[in-house]
Amino acid sequence: MKKQRIKILRVVIGLNQGGVQQGVLNLFRSLDPDKYEPIACAIENTGAIGKEIEQAGFEVIVLGYKRQMWKSVSALSHIMRERQIDIVHASSYHPSLYARLAAIIARVPVILGYEHVIYNNKRMPRVIFNRLLAPFTDGFTAVGEQVANQVLEWNQYPREKMHVVHNGVDISRYQPAKLRIDAKEKLGFDPQKIIVGVVSRLDPEKGHRFLFDAIVKLSPKYDVQWIVVGTGRGADKVYQEARDRGIEKKVEFLGLRRDVPELLAAFDIYVFPTLQEGFPNSLLEAMASGCAVVASDFPGNLEVAIDQRNALIVPMRDSKRLTQCIEQLLQQPELAKHLGEQARHDIVENFSLQAYAGKMSGLYEQLCEKKGVVRE
Repeated sequence: MKKQRIKILRVVIGLNQGGVQQGVLNLFRSLDPDKYEPIACAIENTGAIGKEIEQAGFEVIVLGYKRQMWKSVSALSHIMRERQIDIVHASSYHPSLYARLAAIIARVPVILGYEHVIYNNKRMPRVIFNRLLAPFTDGFTAVGEQVANQVLEWNQYPREKMHVVHNGVDISRYQPAKLRIDAKEKLGFDPQKIIVGVVSRLDPEKGHRFLFDAIVKLSPKYDVQWIVVGTGRGADKVYQEARDRGIEKKVEFLGLRRDVPELLAAFDIYVFPTLQEGFPNSLLEAMASGCAVVASDFPGNLEVAIDQRNALIVPMRDSKRLTQCIEQLLQQPELAKHLGEQARHDIVENFSLQAYAGKMSGLYEQLCEKKGVVRE
């Protein structure tokens, strides 16, 4: 089957803020436009990243369904047939379930699942559906080794179908400011204050409350600007966690921002106390920006953040140790500078967007060749 360009349908739950969504945008921008025609499809809704994908010149399709399985499957199979899709690549459980069923019905040549989360609990209905669909799925991509290991163990996929492709960061967009003072002034922050913050979806599983515990202890002692960037379905719970500790006026909640590279260039210390992650885009971006990082020891973080080399690592849920590490960086600016410089170096060497896109493109080509999809 000869094609002018290989058509890829990338299916996600929504196109608002999130690491998966940013990864879709990054990949689309990086794929060879002479080889591939990527299309983004959101099951539920669009959002800021969906708009950016459209502005970058790519098609975005929004179904507008929420957990409506057969409506979603029917709509997806129609889209796949109409646009003659060659590769379906679907993220998370529900989009992957719907999209893979639709791809089987529409006889799409290449079907891929995308795994990006380490789960705390095994949900047997999901495991059963994944095992049933595995023979019809040509491969699975995982954002990290820990994610891949859990998926292989729980779903019993053939190991040869699993491909680890670490996320990448656009090195040209995320880089340290020559002077953080200047970066702070441009954004209207006090240039004399140390900025400590996080960019993350607002959800209790991201561990903001442990940062808030640290703020309670440290704000009376240090003149710090505490910043939280992000939005999400769990925002009200996160705001309440700040109110419960009486520090809601000490934290600047900036909401959804699309100038994250400029914000990170102004950050001095980046705190990432997450309790659930796959392979964290936001951590990559902070490290690429030369921030001194304090991160939890969630397994996905440890594939990029190495204690005492390019970050300080603390046990999950350990507010006391998190507080100690933030204070250590506040007291030792030379250590903070060293960790930030090493973090930037390690991201440039190992986690560039070009490396990520190259691996993903290589996998697409390999599977297309295997299934007889060949460009003219």
